[in-house]
Amino acid sequence: MKKFLFAFLFISFPIFAEIISVDLICDGEQVTNCDQDNICDTQMVVERIKIDGNTFVHKVHGNYFMEVDAESAKINELDDDGNIGFSVNISRKNGDIKIIKGWQNPYTFSGVCQLGRPSIVEHQFD
Repeated sequence: MKKFLFAFLFISFPIFAEIISVDLICDGEQVTNCDQDNICDTQMVVERIKIDGNTFVHKVHGNYFMEVDAESAKINELDDDGNIGFSVNISRKNGDIKIIKGWQNPYTFSGVCQLGRPSIVEHQFD
C-alpha cells in the first residue's frame, strides 16, 4: 500500500505542476565601455529576456536562478571584494528593470519591460 501511495504521489506531481514562461521585451538605455574619466558609450536598445519559472534566460548574459517574491524578481552575485558582479532586478508591479554586469566589461541597462506575447500568458491562466 505504501508503494502504491508513493507511486501515485510521485507520478501525479508533474501532472499538476505548471511552469509559467514569459517573454519580456525591454526598452531602455544601455551604458558600456566606461573609461577612467567615466565617459561611457550610451545608446537606446531593446533587450529580449525570457523568464522560465524562476530562471532568467538571456542569450548574452546566460541563465540564472532568480529570487522571486510578490514585488520583484532579482539576481545578485557579488565579487570576492563585495562589488556587484552581476545583478538583475525586475519590478513585478510596473516592469522596471535594471541589469548591472561588473566583471571586466562593465555594462548597465535600465528600462521598462512589457510582455512579448501577452495573449499566450493570458491563456495560461484560463
